[in-house]
Amino acid sequence: MAARRLAQLGREVVLVEREWVGGTCLNRGCIPTKALYAATEPLGKKDIWAEMGLRVEAEVDLGRLRDWVHGLVEGLRQGIEKLLLASGVELVRGEGQLLGPGRVLVRSPSEEQELRASTIVLATGSRPVELPHLPFDGERVWSSDHALRLPRVPESLVVVGGGVVGLELATVYRRLGAQVTVVELLDRLLPGLGLSRRGQLTLQQALKEQRIEVRLSTKADSISDSGLKIETSSGKEEIPAQVVLVAVGRRPASFGLGLEKIGLSPQERGWGGSQGFQVAEGVYAIGDLRGGAMLAHRAAHEGLAVAEMLVGNRPPPVAALPQAVFTHPEVALVGLGEEEARRAGLQVKVGRFPLGALGRALAEGEPRGHFQLVADEAGRLLGAELVAPRASDLIAEAALAVQAGLSLEDLAATVHAHPTFPEGLWEAALAALGRPLHFGR
Repeated sequence: MAARRLAQLGREVVLVEREWVGGTCLNRGCIPTKALYAATEPLGKKDIWAEMGLRVEAEVDLGRLRDWVHGLVEGLRQGIEKLLLASGVELVRGEGQLLGPGRVLVRSPSEEQELRASTIVLATGSRPVELPHLPFDGERVWSSDHALRLPRVPESLVVVGGGVVGLELATVYRRLGAQVTVVELLDRLLPGLGLSRRGQLTLQQALKEQRIEVRLSTKADSISDSGLKIETSSGKEEIPAQVVLVAVGRRPASFGLGLEKIGLSPQERGWGGSQGFQVAEGVYAIGDLRGGAMLAHRAAHEGLAVAEMLVGNRPPPVAALPQAVFTHPEVALVGLGEEEARRAGLQVKVGRFPLGALGRALAEGEPRGHFQLVADEAGRLLGAELVAPRASDLIAEAALAVQAGLSLEDLAATVHAHPTFPEGLWEAALAALGRPLHFGR
């Protein structure tokens, strides 16, 4: 994003890429994960369709599925390269390493070259975190990278980590036929996202109905020939596991960049900070390198912001950062949750609307979930939590409302087409204003 925008703004740009353009998201993250989520969705809805009187049998051709995902990623990758070329960006293949201020050494299998620039933008993404007692081997112990290559569908899969990546891959592999157990060290799923207690219970029940076992407050200890040894408050036990998928987070890829040559050191948690992106004279960091929420859309907007800043423009502030989790149902959040707002000392208005009262949700056999809006005392929208089909799409309306400083009245006055899922946001706004229509008094 930064390279393309800077080229559009008339700057001479060289993009150094060690592997593939598109970064973590396109090649090892969001795109292949969501492609697998979409491809396996019919397998996850067979029970719903059976209740409707439709018996659907499906056969999984793993090789063909693997090739389809690879082709999708490759097509998008080629599209990005064409856009960069059209913008005038020079793409240099190789591994970049800082030699000092304004100097970058690029190594490829065939040559080495030194590049000089007045400005360097670091956007090297992140890597899966490896546990010392469960090192990745690609056979018994997988990272998310291994899982996305679809090497096989194990009979039993234990996912270590109940965060976004762990739950999404647990969903995909359960649909493909694996017996899946999720082991999470903390006492809640999706730690760090601020999902409400209501959302936690809804998600846990949904996973249970999909026959995904969830073990909270459980520590993964070591792997044996037959399974994964775990520790709980009641003692030690073993869970059968042909494969253990470790998905306990990602770490900024800041090692091996030559940071010491510009007076910096690698940061396991990123540089963070919200006051600009400069980490050294003439050097800027964006995306996962900064730590915090490692989201592709965050990195993209940071790249655009840096590009504008480098030519003297003032980028617009980002007040709302939506997050989406592709489980079934999906989970999406933006802004402040109820608990977070109250901890900040705010007087809040909260409006909720259950999917079980939404006509479109019932018509699709999807009654589990809710819409929740949080506003301040004056009615200005602070945040939203959605647990619903298509929550990843629905959160955009709430994000726009938070970003623009809209009110509950603004949302309630907006006509929503019927029958649709977005009506749930409208109903939640009405509930927060004390005049609910299709639920409550």
